[in-house]
Amino acid sequence: MSGTLNTMMNIIFDFDGTLVDSFDEAVSIFNLLADKFHFKKAERDEIAILKDLTSLEAIKHLQLPVYKIPRVLLSARKLIRDKMPMLLPTANIKQVLHQLNDSGFTLGILTSNSIENVTIWLKQHKIFELFSFIDNESSFFGKSGKLKKLLKARKIARADAFYIGDETRDIDAAKHCKIASIAVTWGFNSEKILTQSEPDFLARKAEDLLEIFRVV
Repeated sequence: MSGTLNTMMNIIFDFDGTLVDSFDEAVSIFNLLADKFHFKKAERDEIAILKDLTSLEAIKHLQLPVYKIPRVLLSARKLIRDKMPMLLPTANIKQVLHQLNDSGFTLGILTSNSIENVTIWLKQHKIFELFSFIDNESSFFGKSGKLKKLLKARKIARADAFYIGDETRDIDAAKHCKIASIAVTWGFNSEKILTQSEPDFLARKAEDLLEIFRVV
C-alpha cells in the first residue's frame, strides 16, 4: 500500500488457520473421517510434508477422491461444531483485528467452514462485532468463484480489497479475482509453498498485518 490510509479498504479473512488456531483439531477430525470415507490418514511424521504441499497435492497425497470432498467437509463441519468454543485465536490476532477496525477498515470473512461455526467462535471470543460480513463456500476448490460473487454482491472494488489466508488456494482465489493477497505463515501451509504462490504480501506474525496496512 502507498499513500494515505484508504478507509474504504475491505480486508477479507479466511477463518481456519488464519484467525483460529484449528490446524491440530482439523487433522484429528480428518483422521477420524478417514476410515469412514476410505482415504489415507495424516500420520504425525507426515505433517511437515503436508504443509509443503498445495491444497490439490495434499488431497492427492491423502488419496481422497475429489468427488468425496463435499461430504467430508460437511461431516468435518459437524464434528468441529462442539469444539469451536475451545479453539484459540491465532497469536495476537485479536489485538490486530481491533486495531484494524479502529483504523476504519471494513473486516469480513470468507471461509470453507460454516457460518454457524464461525459465528459461535467469534461471539465466544467477543470479536463478532468487528466483522461486517461472514460468507462461506461449500466447495473446497470454489473460493475464487465465491470471492468474485462476494465482491460483486457487496459492491467492493477490486482495488479496495485484500484477501488474507493461510493456504495456497486462498492466494490462488485472490489472484483469480485480481485482488491483493496476503499469505500468513502460521496456518496450514508452510512459508515455502506459500511463497511459491507469489502472494502480494507475506505475514509471519499477526503484527505484520499492521505494517502492511500502515496502522501505527
